[in-house]
Formats: sequence, structure tokens, C-alpha cells
Amino acid sequence: MGVSHIGLDVGRNGVKSFDGVSTRFIPSVVGEWRDRRLQSRSNDDIEVLFRGERSFVGNLALNESEFWRYMMTDDKAHADTRLLALVAIHRAGLTDDVVVTTGLPVELHTPEAKAAMRNLLLGRWEIEVNGDPRVIRIHDVKVAVEGGGAFWSAPADGLIRVIDAGSKTVNYVTMRNKRYVDRDSGTLPFGFNTNKTDNPRQMTARIAGELGKKWSASDDVRICGGRAEELAKLLRDYFVNARAMANPLYANAIGFYRVGSGTT
Repeated sequence: MGVSHIGLDVGRNGVKSFDGVSTRFIPSVVGEWRDRRLQSRSNDDIEVLFRGERSFVGNLALNESEFWRYMMTDDKAHADTRLLALVAIHRAGLTDDVVVTTGLPVELHTPEAKAAMRNLLLGRWEIEVNGDPRVIRIHDVKVAVEGGGAFWSAPADGLIRVIDAGSKTVNYVTMRNKRYVDRDSGTLPFGFNTNKTDNPRQMTARIAGELGKKWSASDDVRICGGRAEELAKLLRDYFVNARAMANPLYANAIGFYRVGSGTT
């Protein structure tokens, strides 16, 4: 068999994947397994056996686990990320010689953090998902930047600003003729699920206030993420050319795949 590529956007709210053909979504929820007396079968149910421990993942964890969690830690290189990534790879039907391209926030895109993510995923893994045991061999891990991955889902020349609004942070990336501009890129330390109030208009105003320090009101601003359409509409009060990217929920995963497979 040849090399299989997959783009994985392991967000704090959901895992988005693209294997060159299909996009898939798994809520980023992990919870303890328990024996259930009453079971309603659903294609979304995910029961996992990994390293001798059983877990519920996704909607099943939300419905049936007492101690489910969205892992909102600053560092993404932790056991839940690995488990969710392996489940996504399993559901994509990949096993041998898998190349994973994933991402980190701009502020965490350091040599140390990238090495930690590679070391977390590289290797041979035995995992059972819904009674289907498989051996997954990840022989290479490439780490791109969140938001930058979305740009490569639909690259363009000129000055392009990308906003990747997530559940914990907001990544913003500037590209000039397909080159990163580091001084106009970064991470804002808030997101849709890390505020005490859910007020999209106020969050949008804060984003605009921060980015307006360097960006022009007439810039080409493209937005990805699950609430991209809502955010784009509100941002047009500040950036008149703001618009949601095509397939905004999966834009990072698609871009990661294209970067990793050399099809950009």
C-alpha cells in the first residue's frame, strides 16, 4: 500500500478531518466508559479501547459519561489529542504509512511545541473503535499553523488576512503573495467558549479592536471556523471585505491535507 495523507484540525470543540475525498467531524469530547443497560444505536456513537482503557468519545460521551470533558488546556500535546486523532484516522479507514498534517495556534507554533505534537502522534498504535480493532502506523507528522492551513484550502495572490475563530482562541494570519507575514499574525487569548458571556457582537468588536491596530478596514479578510458566517456578517461593520471562506468549518483540515500531500 502507498502512503495515505490526512489533514486533522484537532480543535477544542471538534476534530475536523479531510482525507482527500471526505470531510468528517467528531466533537472533541472524551469521557469515561461504563456498562449501559439501555442503548440507542447511532452512527455517531464512538466507544474506544486504547492502551487497555475504554472511553466514550463525542456525542456518546456527552450523553452517557458522568465525567466528560472538552480539553481546554493551553498545550495541545496531551493524551486526549492523540486519542481523538487516532479515532479520526480510524474512521477515515487509514492504517499503514499514514502522514498526518495538523496545526497549532500561531503563538504555539514554536520548534518545541511542534516537536511535542510530532512525538505525540508518531508511531504504531493499536486501537479498537466500536469493536473494530486496527493497527495504525503514523510514520510522519507535519505541523502547520491554524488559520494558515485554511488559507491553503483556497490560496490566492495579494494581501490576504485570515481569521480562525475557535472555541478557546482566535488565530489571525496574514499572507502576502502566498508568504506568511509573521509581524501581522498572532493569537488572541479568547474564543467563543472561553468567555463568561456569549455575546458574538461584543466578541467581534474586541477582535476588530485588536486587529484594527495593524489591519486596514479595506483589507481582504477571510474567516474560517464553525461560526464563520455569523462572524463575517458582524465583522463587515469594521472590515468591509470580510467574508466566510468556502467550507469554513473544514477549511483548516482541507488546507492541512493539501500542504501535507503537496497538492496546494
